Amino acid sequence: MSQADLLQQILSGQNRQLQVLAASGLVPLPPEELIPLQVGLTRSPDAEIADNAARTLVGMDPRLAADYLTEYAGEPELSYFALNVQHPTIIGAILRRRDTPRQVFVQIAAVLPPDLQENLILRQDAIIEEPQILVALEKNPNLTNYAKRRIWEYREHLLPRDKVPPKSAAEIEAEAEATTEEELVEAIEEKTGEAPKMTDDGKLDVNQLTDAQVRALTVPMKIKVARGAPKQVRAVLVRDKNVQVATTVITGNNLPDNEVEHIANNRQVCKEVLAEIAKKREWARKYSIIRALIKNPNTYAPTALKFLPRMQLRDLKDLAKDKNVPEAVRQTARRMYNAKKSH
Repeated sequence: MSQADLLQQILSGQNRQLQVLAASGLVPLPPEELIPLQVGLTRSPDAEIADNAARTLVGMDPRLAADYLTEYAGEPELSYFALNVQHPTIIGAILRRRDTPRQVFVQIAAVLPPDLQENLILRQDAIIEEPQILVALEKNPNLTNYAKRRIWEYREHLLPRDKVPPKSAAEIEAEAEATTEEELVEAIEEKTGEAPKMTDDGKLDVNQLTDAQVRALTVPMKIKVARGAPKQVRAVLVRDKNVQVATTVITGNNLPDNEVEHIANNRQVCKEVLAEIAKKREWARKYSIIRALIKNPNTYAPTALKFLPRMQLRDLKDLAKDKNVPEAVRQTARRMYNAKKSH
């Protein structure tokens, strides 16, 4: 009997004994024909056949299975081995195949062991095509620090925001709270190629962080560092493009008035930072701070208009000519200046 005839007889299901033998790997067929047959037999309604096929596939020499998966496997076989045969050699072969269906990656991402997560993270092509891979990977209870950092990089720099659900402020806060100093040190070393300075008691010396080291951190890490950060670190983080990081500098520190005034004057900070300054009564009573807020074109117009009546004549005059502030602010300043000047 030829191999083709033997395969046809097994597939027909008319000879149960042949199916039992095939499920156990005891028929003379090459791996590229036998393995997909066995994967199909794992779905047999005959419990003995299904169990034999499953045990045989799990017990297969990982190198033989990896060779088959690399060269011949289709989606059913890739999916079966990915979900049922958790051997590093086998999973590695699946992760390396350029045409592995992206849904297979989604299926295994949440259960990948730490030593294989990097292999998946490096499949940038697959992640761009199917961002849900990242969502699944984030659910992995054994997610490594390296994988966490790469996921944040994909979120911030590679994937459109509409492709991956954004993290809520509460989720980011929780990540910040859970961040360890070891993770901070790892991230800085990885990105800058140099170890950050440590204090005498072995802790990260935040005072000695360079601007590049601060920028290398993920969003949760920046939030953690921003709370209680020294002035030079605050100066970097308050201009961060992530609003939650930038506003944490304002809400997570006791800032002196002169620093708040400097921030209020800074046109590189986002509107939300300026809004946080305006909300604090202590600062809203300081003339120099509210003047800086009004003159900053990033300040929300309603906030600037609210503070305008407190401006002195000379500042109203300047604002009336300032083309950098919103038109509504400039016109209102002009009316107030003319009204005060006439009295």
